[in-house]
Amino acid sequence: MGTTEVGFDLLEREWIPVRRGASVSWVGLRELFTQAHDIDDLAVSIPPAAAALWRVLYALAARITGLAPSDPAEHPSPDDWLDRRFHLLDPAEAGSGRFDPEAIESYFAQHSEAFDLFGPRPWMQEPALAQQCPSSSGINKLVFGRPTGNNQVWFGHFTDQLPEPIRTRDAVLHLLIQHYYGPAGKCTARTVNGARFSNSTKGILRSTLSYHPIGNTLFESLLAGLPAPVGNPEQEPGLCPWERTEPVDPLGLPPRPSWPGGLLTGRSRHAVLLCPDATGEHVVDAYVTWAWRQPAAEVPDPYLIYQLSKDSNLYGRPAKVERSLWRDLDALLRSTSTSSAQPRRPTAFATLAELPEQVRARLRVRAYGFDQDGQTREKRWFSSVTPPVLNWLEENNPRIPHQIGLLRERAEAVGTRLEAVLARAWQQVLDTTDRKKRGPWPERAAQLYWPAAEEEFWARLRAEKIETSSAAFRTLAHRAINTVLSEAEGTKPAVVKALAAARRNFDNPQWGKENR
Repeated sequence: MGTTEVGFDLLEREWIPVRRGASVSWVGLRELFTQAHDIDDLAVSIPPAAAALWRVLYALAARITGLAPSDPAEHPSPDDWLDRRFHLLDPAEAGSGRFDPEAIESYFAQHSEAFDLFGPRPWMQEPALAQQCPSSSGINKLVFGRPTGNNQVWFGHFTDQLPEPIRTRDAVLHLLIQHYYGPAGKCTARTVNGARFSNSTKGILRSTLSYHPIGNTLFESLLAGLPAPVGNPEQEPGLCPWERTEPVDPLGLPPRPSWPGGLLTGRSRHAVLLCPDATGEHVVDAYVTWAWRQPAAEVPDPYLIYQLSKDSNLYGRPAKVERSLWRDLDALLRSTSTSSAQPRRPTAFATLAELPEQVRARLRVRAYGFDQDGQTREKRWFSSVTPPVLNWLEENNPRIPHQIGLLRERAEAVGTRLEAVLARAWQQVLDTTDRKKRGPWPERAAQLYWPAAEEEFWARLRAEKIETSSAAFRTLAHRAINTVLSEAEGTKPAVVKALAAARRNFDNPQWGKENR
């Protein structure tokens, strides 16, 4: 199986879900950019696919607007770049607020062949896999959420014995997830120049949280989310995969992930080839394997918060389904933090203070997360969005992000203490000092405390003056303690005694690390 005579033109075919008001429709890339000023937002329901698609669209927006010309010699200086983006977004500028139709047509005409999903240069795929792999990987290997081999069922009952095709427009989204969030470890074997390997390294966004500024229109979101030039764009072409006309050597060094195309779209560790049915309306099989044997140059992704490990190594903040977006807000608003992890805001946020004030005042932040391990296991994906918060950037008002950080730290300190005293209480019931035996109480309390703490957090931010005391969070913690007993547990004297001790310990300032 491999490329066929059927086609699926990503410029014209309707494969991207978008929202206009309360309605959702599907558009191709040409309509998306032509109508971006009338489209409210993307409506991609799978968070990791949305995070990947935003990066593709940012790269296209940079090319179409001339903020990242295809000719490196034409790249604007850093100051000119900021000025150009400002004018494109400034409501006072004639012709602002939308993409230039002629620029859209010019770019897509230049690369039209590369946007055919099943053509000779299939978009974001490697046609040679049909010859380099002894067998295909199966459609279930492509589609995230489906089990493969002996893995457990996650979102649906699919088996390798009865593979179910997927609509092509949906397959494109899973193709993107593979490129950005694909697993490490065993994969379909691939032989290149006599060298055969059957393992891959993980996708660059695997297990991370991705943060994106969201405006009133898709045009605003795309321009606001563009990362400023990094490196030497006038010397390094920074090509997107679909802009490359020469094949790459999978056994050689990967192209340097230069701004913007290489940085945003050219860092995949996986090679994929989709196999359509006779109509091109469904994908029935796929090859999913390794893309490179050599490591790529390490560069920060523009949409991740980076922080220090205990060994002082930078890594992207991991996605944890139980951790809400409000706990990351001060890290998004401040360039640095005094906490031990020293979180650093996404570099795409570094120039948001340079946007027109009317635009910045309405920007929200959306986070996309995929809770995974570093190898093959997937837990859950999720997304969330803030109200407009980017007028609180430290460049505009350094006091407010500091207060938000204090408020978050105090809420987290209460939550951590709450779970610690309840874990100790459970150990008291079991008459054990084994700290691994935390019991059900910390989780039950956390399920009540953290949503309530989030409500309190946003209520404080809506007030004219942000009050940072922990008293209200302590009250919420006591309410959580009072809810952890099950009906059966409440009849046991030892349990009631342990929970009473938990209440006392929570309020006792001398109960500290040595008792946890």
